[in-house]
Amino acid sequence: MVQLTQNHPYITLRVKFKKVGSLQYISHLDLVRTMHKIVTRAKLPLWYTEGFNPKPKMIFAAPLSIGTESMCEYVDIRLIDDIDPAVAMARLNENMTDEMQALDAYYTETKPTELRWLSYRVTLNTLGASAALAKECGALLDSESILVEKKAKKGEEPKSFDIKPLIRSASVSYSDECAAILIDAVLSADASTFLNPEYVVKALRKYVGVLSSPDLTAESWSIMRLEAFREDMTEFR
Repeated sequence: MVQLTQNHPYITLRVKFKKVGSLQYISHLDLVRTMHKIVTRAKLPLWYTEGFNPKPKMIFAAPLSIGTESMCEYVDIRLIDDIDPAVAMARLNENMTDEMQALDAYYTETKPTELRWLSYRVTLNTLGASAALAKECGALLDSESILVEKKAKKGEEPKSFDIKPLIRSASVSYSDECAAILIDAVLSADASTFLNPEYVVKALRKYVGVLSSPDLTAESWSIMRLEAFREDMTEFR
């Protein structure tokens, strides 16, 4: 392994990948550790950080919360030499599982901070799910203000904040096929105003009463991240 200084030139390979199934339960820190091993085993021409313990330089866009699946995760990997993106993607996938696979790879000069919006599909398997209940959920998400309590640090009082300005769009429907309420929403992904979709679920619990059964095994919900966008709603690449 050749260790290169921070001043050595590099190119950035952006990899779009999915993280689904049981991998939704690993933390972002575990993902970073896993990806370090994957890119090393893939034998990419990596650019390494300086220091006592050099590591491949990688930057993840909008880290995923535990319990959320995704079809559009992004990691920028610094390389010291050009490699065909298709070859890089194939090598990465050889070292990944079926639940985490690279979907695209390309060279980019854009920054991860250009990601502004993320779309999600939230599925609520709640008791009493119906078209009428879906309409109630939609009415709440269409309201002018949606106040929810934000998680507070230890010793601090919870504070309410309005999530409505962070919701670009939201539509709610009822699925007869799975007897569930489906929410398709585009939420803020900006680092300073990032909206975790769990707060949307929290608001629906509070104001509409979904997922309120005392029997924890009677109801469930899931979140899938689907697409990523720039400020103008063009695809993030």
